[in-house]
Amino acid sequence: MNFRSAQPQIKRQNSNKYRQNENEKLVRKLDFKNSTLGDIFAAHASSIGGLEDGRQTKVSFQKFLFIDQVCCIFDLIGLGLSVIQYDLEFNENDDEVSMWLLWLIFTSSCCLLILTVYRYEAYIAWLKIRKQISNDDNILSSGEFPMMAIELFVYCVIPYPFTTKIRLYFFNSVQQAEAYYHVNEILSLFMISRGFYVIRTVLTMTFWYSNRTQRVCNLYACEGNYMFVSKSLMRTSPYTTQMFAIVSLIFSFGYAVRICEAPLGRNDPVSNNLGLYSNAIWNIIITIMTVGYGDFYTRTDLGRFVIFIVCVMGIFIVSTMVVTLIESLKTTTLESHAITVLERVALRDQLKEEAASCIILMARTTIGWRNGTLSKKQHHNLIIKLKQKLIQFKITLRRYKSVVDSGSLNEEITNQFHMLKKDFDELMENQKKLLSTNQEIMARLGVDGKLLPSLSQA
Repeated sequence: MNFRSAQPQIKRQNSNKYRQNENEKLVRKLDFKNSTLGDIFAAHASSIGGLEDGRQTKVSFQKFLFIDQVCCIFDLIGLGLSVIQYDLEFNENDDEVSMWLLWLIFTSSCCLLILTVYRYEAYIAWLKIRKQISNDDNILSSGEFPMMAIELFVYCVIPYPFTTKIRLYFFNSVQQAEAYYHVNEILSLFMISRGFYVIRTVLTMTFWYSNRTQRVCNLYACEGNYMFVSKSLMRTSPYTTQMFAIVSLIFSFGYAVRICEAPLGRNDPVSNNLGLYSNAIWNIIITIMTVGYGDFYTRTDLGRFVIFIVCVMGIFIVSTMVVTLIESLKTTTLESHAITVLERVALRDQLKEEAASCIILMARTTIGWRNGTLSKKQHHNLIIKLKQKLIQFKITLRRYKSVVDSGSLNEEITNQFHMLKKDFDELMENQKKLLSTNQEIMARLGVDGKLLPSLSQA
């Protein structure tokens, strides 16, 4: 009984000690006079979430990148095998090889599903070390579960071994005939969406998606996500980025159009056959560049839907290319100043030449008229030429003055800075001379001049 009655008292004492320690931590103040800025920041680091360990962050980020790149490799393996298997199943030959490829695609996709879960777990661990989320958060509470679920669903859409040779018939109004898709052909069409995650991995391998980048973005209160990487690439290397995007879109959507339009080639393999990859790529090129010759066009509903997406993206890409070209042709401030100076030099040389020609014509006219070596007609022609040269000289002079006036403000500011610097240098030289003169006077008078350098330094 005594032991049981003493237990609540011990718990109360422990709780009181814990509260007292917590209150002392809250009330305890740092000695600001004898502490450095690092001590103050470290003392208050716990209240702002703590500081990340750079080494642990780097190791965690490298682990995340490694898993992401392995996922990309399995993704590319699945896409490559599906391209080979599509041709085999479309032509309905080599069923054994096609079945083996389907099982390889299924196995690689299963491995990809497992690796994707590990990828998101590594990403969550990296965020925890960076102090972006709390240590108690998981995939569900961190908000990454919807993106992971979508990615897992995309990886599940593959041509399966147990859906081979299943046909979906449809009536084409253009050919007025019946055609069919294999189910695995439709699944291969939707499997192209995996290319988005391949591009995501390519973005993570750039300089703009690194551990250092994330720290700088946190410093300036911006998100270092994939959109930030895209903006950085468009700013630093716009032409390379756009060329990569255009080539990727042409080959991926060309393959999609081929899958959509190939069934019509079974009925008519000659006219408007987009089942050939070369014709499909040409159709995408003339569509994405908003040209549209009309020599090849889609005739199925799936093909028209793909071309609609290509048209929208083509407008965006072409407009982006025009804006990039215009921005690259704009002159910077220093380039504008250089152009103004060169234009002024060219106009000054032109003024000299025109002034010299005016003086020569004036001398020829005056001397010839006085000596009587010119007829009235020749004298009249020289007067007309002299007037034309004077008019051209006035026009060039006005252009020269306008160029001088446009660049005079920048030159005036620059000249003022140079004058201020010159005055400051002269002032410093006079001060040095004055100090040396005072030291000589003090030495002659026998006065201690040790205070003078200290005053000069002050």
